[in-house]
Amino acid sequence: MTDKKKDSKLNKWIVFTTMPFQMGVTIYVFFLLGDWLDEKYNVEGGWWTKGFTMLGVIASLYQFIRQANRISKND
Repeated sequence: MTDKKKDSKLNKWIVFTTMPFQMGVTIYVFFLLGDWLDEKYNVEGGWWTKGFTMLGVIASLYQFIRQANRISKND
């Protein structure tokens, strides 16, 4: 039983240490999508880039909170 608790704590740490990378990748993909749209439609000011980057931040925070809630429910 002690081994199971250690494995569970280790798995939680692994999930929490990979979350920043997941957030970074999500934000970067949304940034690239916005940048591509700005270039395709020749938008001045980079509004697609700014909007999609903010959408990426919101999506990554939602994903982070959802995973944190799921982990805390499994305690």
